[in-house]
Amino acid sequence: MRSLLRTGWIILALVSSLFVQRNIISSEGKCVQIYYDQMPNENPKYVLGRIHAQLLQNLLGHFPHIQQYIAPIESYQKGEIEKCQASIYLGTHYNSKIPESFFKDYVSTQKNVLWTGYQVWKLSPEVLDKLWGVEFLGLSKLDQENKDPQGRPGFFKFYEYHGERFFKYGEFDLLDKNKFMASFEISLFSVKASRSPSRVLSWATHSTQTNNRTPYVLRNENHWYFGDSPFYFTTEDDRYLILADCLFDLLEEKPIRSDEQRPAIFRLEDIHAKLQMWQLYKMTDLLHSHKVPFSMTVIPVFSDPLGISQEKVADRFVPLTKKKEFLEFLKYAESKGASFIFHGVTHQYAKSPNPFTGMSGDDFEFWDRVHNKPVDRDSSNWVLDRLREGRELLQQAQVTPVAWISPHYQASPLDYSIFSEVFDWNMGRMIYFPFIRKGQPSLPDRLKLNSFQGDDDQSHLERKRFFNHLRIDYTNHVLPSGQFFPFEIYGDSLGQRIIPENVGNVQPYLNEQVMRTLSVDQMVQTMKRNRKLRDTWASYFIHPFLLEQTSSEGLAKFAGDVEEIEKLINQTRQAGYEFIDLKAWVEKAPKLRTLPAIERF
Repeated sequence: MRSLLRTGWIILALVSSLFVQRNIISSEGKCVQIYYDQMPNENPKYVLGRIHAQLLQNLLGHFPHIQQYIAPIESYQKGEIEKCQASIYLGTHYNSKIPESFFKDYVSTQKNVLWTGYQVWKLSPEVLDKLWGVEFLGLSKLDQENKDPQGRPGFFKFYEYHGERFFKYGEFDLLDKNKFMASFEISLFSVKASRSPSRVLSWATHSTQTNNRTPYVLRNENHWYFGDSPFYFTTEDDRYLILADCLFDLLEEKPIRSDEQRPAIFRLEDIHAKLQMWQLYKMTDLLHSHKVPFSMTVIPVFSDPLGISQEKVADRFVPLTKKKEFLEFLKYAESKGASFIFHGVTHQYAKSPNPFTGMSGDDFEFWDRVHNKPVDRDSSNWVLDRLREGRELLQQAQVTPVAWISPHYQASPLDYSIFSEVFDWNMGRMIYFPFIRKGQPSLPDRLKLNSFQGDDDQSHLERKRFFNHLRIDYTNHVLPSGQFFPFEIYGDSLGQRIIPENVGNVQPYLNEQVMRTLSVDQMVQTMKRNRKLRDTWASYFIHPFLLEQTSSEGLAKFAGDVEEIEKLINQTRQAGYEFIDLKAWVEKAPKLRTLPAIERF
């Protein structure tokens, strides 16, 4: 996948799904309640609040043993907050109907409670003073009078946490230069002079009024407050990560790993039979010489139906088994430490642009990007037949994948549900949709696609019969949006166990697929910043064609120059991360699944 994905991670969170996960483990009685706003003038009325609750559910998948309860705040009953060790209210609507009993219980409870966003002003001045020693001043506005050097209006952009500065996204729309994309509203507070500011965990600073700052995260023992809902527009360095880290304290959970155990993944992207062989060997030898185990996404079939890069018709459809030198390279790469990832079958769809060139690596495979809907052929049988085609080619090539990555991280809700069952681990960022899944599939291990043992025609037919019972109610008027994760997830709302990709990819140039550039130095800054957070990874990818010189949209001073890539490797280690063998990690990872969510409407 090329860097079109940069656009997917600048997230306007418009996601909802109402289903549960599988493979239950013991919860030991620990639970968390998530309350969201309904919006009476919207159809469906739960859409925005429920979407943010969904994204929070996904983050909570890092703590698979904790039972999740989800409900609209309007349905809150007196004393309910005492049910779980922690409760979270996501304030996404300016004036939703919050029961009076919730206000009282929130203030008086000894359980851990977190409030984000709107309506905190409905707590009395006396309560705000008692809880956090602050006075509510109002909501921030976009400052059109004071603009930054790029002409962007001012807003509270910078967020200090544990000595590091996180950011909030704010840029003009690429297609409409008059439209500024930012979640600029946050609650404004002043700290009472008689109070200590020690209850402020994070301060927000204005982008054009540098002396203007306000508390963003407040905490007084078991009472937390965030100045907005952190799920609007997120990027790799976003204040969203502050929430992800605070969940450990809210849930009273210890990190899975020590601070010294920080995994890093170096991923080579979009590997197929028509790439330049010298680039593949150069990257492999470089990583091996630096003792870096690496992963490699493999596209089993190269397809260029429109002849964008291949003049000869015979070169426009090339299964990896038809190119001997590519098969030899895959064996060589494995001997040098490569772990393989199944990355679609052709990484494109049919014989027309979807939406760019129709060529493998450029286009979407399991999603109609032109019309933002599932592809016309989308069905469980079509997906399973396609997966089997790619899997058989990988088997013939003696390439055993350890995980799956959806091309451009995007597929239909039906496809995602299938991927979550047939593969133990998915990797990357995820795109979520508003839908309801009917049925709770739990595929027997013998029918999974994690290995090549025992797969035959009968197993394929049995797999098809299993998924024929799966039904998806899909809302097609709400666009899909994405989410990235700083740590591994043992079950998101789609049932996927996710290996994160949270740093991005080296992207030195702009094109029709790319929203912004990303340099090695910026990626290193992200990794260093994330060291202040618990359980974070340094997971990123690079395309081998970046070994071309900059005049050819590469990264190198001259063809084959590896200076920037070596800097990325060295500074990843200097930032305190250790490159991991993905195959070995998957083999040792706990076989946990997030508990089924229990939802009340």
